[in-house]
Amino acid sequence: MSLSERVDILRLRNFRNLLLGETVSVLGDGLFPIALTYAVLDLTGSGFDLGLVLASYSIPMVLLVLVGGVWADRLRREWVMIVSDLTRAAMAAIMAGLLLSGHAEVWSLVVLGLVFGSADAFFYPAFGALIPQLVPEDRLQEANSLRGISESSGWFVGPALSGVLIATIGAGGTIAIDAVTFLISAAFLSTLRVPPLKRTLARQSFVVELRHGWHEIRSRTWLWVMMLRTMLVLFITIAPLQVLAPLALKEQGRGAPAWGLLMGLFSLGMLVGGALALTLRPRRPMIVVVVCGATAFTSPLALALGSDLPVLCLVWVLRGFAIGLLVAVWETALQREIAGESLARVTAWDWMTASALWPLGLVIAGPAAEALGVTTACWLSAGLGLAFSLWPLAVRDVWRRAAPTSDAQPSFTLP
Repeated sequence: MSLSERVDILRLRNFRNLLLGETVSVLGDGLFPIALTYAVLDLTGSGFDLGLVLASYSIPMVLLVLVGGVWADRLRREWVMIVSDLTRAAMAAIMAGLLLSGHAEVWSLVVLGLVFGSADAFFYPAFGALIPQLVPEDRLQEANSLRGISESSGWFVGPALSGVLIATIGAGGTIAIDAVTFLISAAFLSTLRVPPLKRTLARQSFVVELRHGWHEIRSRTWLWVMMLRTMLVLFITIAPLQVLAPLALKEQGRGAPAWGLLMGLFSLGMLVGGALALTLRPRRPMIVVVVCGATAFTSPLALALGSDLPVLCLVWVLRGFAIGLLVAVWETALQREIAGESLARVTAWDWMTASALWPLGLVIAGPAAEALGVTTACWLSAGLGLAFSLWPLAVRDVWRRAAPTSDAQPSFTLP
């Protein structure tokens, strides 16, 4: 198919509205972490406090995402997402009010983060499982690529704006904008008319359905191996980077604009990687995921080497390109391999394993930087990250996992 034929799924109203709502929401998401980071640093200047606040958004994902996955397989998924959006809008609005009024404290940011993260735990399993209900199976990679492009656009523009907004209206005003984007996302979701989910299994107890999701993973060696790989890399490399990078930039005399620039360039790279995934059909998708994921070590390595900002920009954009391709290939593999009625639960397990050690990685990064020095902590993170990234290449089932051999024609009629 030509490029124009691959993007014609945007003419499907349900998918288009889902994508538009998510694009607006992710634009706000791109503002939020940088605004929150510098709000905490302005409050206390402590790397430990920063890691603690950031971890509060991740802990509920570990504890509740499996619950969210079960309910997303039981309820209408778009309704779950709307409630999540409204909850996150409320938490962001309260946080903005506290920061703007000068009443914010670390403990209050942590409490709001726990509620915000709980809403995240219900949103993402529902979102990942909703896409196959809106587009045909043979167009899933195009849908996931466009979703990646949409999200990367928001993450590119958001961080690029965040430094300017923080300097002009402050962290509180920037977070208030994020609250509005959640309301816009909920409005788009309310317009969806999702076809009923085809079910072959009768409703069972919560525990039985939760175990069924784990059985789907355990029966596929390549799947649990790749999930374990992701958990280790996020713990040792990506999570600490959220603390180590701002601290390293601070030592160089750089602040929010530099960190926002790097985050924006990473998203720009993801946008290009997602665009490539529109046409690329790797025969060994899991090998692509492993190789692309191994680029995680390059960011802490560049920081450890004391690289100048132009070099850091190049590293971040190239790593973003690899991750943009990785996300589209990985999500398509899940959606093709797992039955729709179980997909939210498997997606929840994917999120849970990815998030399981993320809070710990955030919390230990600050003390590690204080005890070892930022540079040494970056060296350690880079070396272990590379090792943890590549070990799945020794697993035979990872190599055996192949994509469909044909690129089917569209299986739906466009208006």
